[in-house]
Amino acid sequence: MGKSDREASPGDLQIHAVNVRSFRLDRTEVTVRAYAECVRAGVCGEPESYVDQRGNYRIFCNWKHPEARHFHPINCVDFDQAMAFCAWASKRLPTEEQWEYAAGGRRGGTQYPWGDEAPDRTRLNACGTECPPNLVAKRFPAPAPIHEASDGWPETAPVGSFPAGASKDGALDLAGNVWEWTASRYEDGSDRDTEKKRILRGGSWGGGDPRTEQTTNRFRLPPKSRAQFLGFRCAK
Repeated sequence: MGKSDREASPGDLQIHAVNVRSFRLDRTEVTVRAYAECVRAGVCGEPESYVDQRGNYRIFCNWKHPEARHFHPINCVDFDQAMAFCAWASKRLPTEEQWEYAAGGRRGGTQYPWGDEAPDRTRLNACGTECPPNLVAKRFPAPAPIHEASDGWPETAPVGSFPAGASKDGALDLAGNVWEWTASRYEDGSDRDTEKKRILRGGSWGGGDPRTEQTTNRFRLPPKSRAQFLGFRCAK
């Protein structure tokens, strides 16, 4: 796993060998509807919910969204909420090693889950031409679009909407839609951070840089972080 060419981002790992035992990974990210079942069971805490307020990131949250985004990925959830849901479902969060193996390792180390072809409107929900105007209208900075086409979804998309972007094993949305929490702790060789960060993988609907959608790209945040770009899937 990892990457060692000039296109690597600062947080990417250098190429190294890892042994990964057999595991199963959910085909899609956890949906709003699935997460709601855990809330109703009294196990999961409610995520941040939608508010109609420009400049507030919760305007992008899918929980209690007026569009009833039941089959969109749950977002605005922190690490502990993701852990709680997976445990309730008799699963767990994947490690970043498992996540990267599922996303690109099964194809021999491809740049993206579907292969090495550049991202396009058929393969993932990232920040296409539909994205910047929506962000600006809601008083958020907008990146340059990742490609010169619209993928049809200015924010999250229903899970599984991009079958052309499937991994070798049929896992969907491993690039784009929402960043996915993993069980792995970020280590930088120091103890400067009192709150240990957790690794996220996969990029998001707001990604305008193709590198953030690559199978080797890593993101890290404190476990209490909640944002419009954060979601998860489970493994076992």
